[in-house]
Amino acid sequence: MSDPTENGRDDSGRFVKRAAESVHNLNTPSEDGIHPLSQILFGWTHRKGIGNIIFYALLALSLIMLSVDFFVVRHDYLKFANYSGFYGIWGFVCFSFAVIMGWPLGHLLRRDENYYDDAGGPPEGVDPDAPMADDLPAPHHSSEGDA
Repeated sequence: MSDPTENGRDDSGRFVKRAAESVHNLNTPSEDGIHPLSQILFGWTHRKGIGNIIFYALLALSLIMLSVDFFVVRHDYLKFANYSGFYGIWGFVCFSFAVIMGWPLGHLLRRDENYYDDAGGPPEGVDPDAPMADDLPAPHHSSEGDA
């Protein structure tokens, strides 16, 4: 684009639409295929060492929560729920169970590669020479105005 002048017009006399251009720039992916909005929101994840920072921040938060748990007095109905760290351990066990149960559930629900037979041909029992629904004339019913 040409350089805008002070009066808001470019060299050809057209008004410069800076807002529309900035929106266009925000919606146009760069040469490497990364959308600019994703670069704004998630660009920090590409920094070197960010994984270590997140790990140590979560470790520190977990240790703080565990140390606070020693000073909280609970009056739960079940005796074993009163122990320090019980809810953290219980959450970890339940989450691990949910993740591990994904494996047999995947085997139960997953179809094998040949479930749909040959991907290139028609399904079994279908005549490829039969007329399609678009080729057939529209049905005529006697209740459509015929007396």
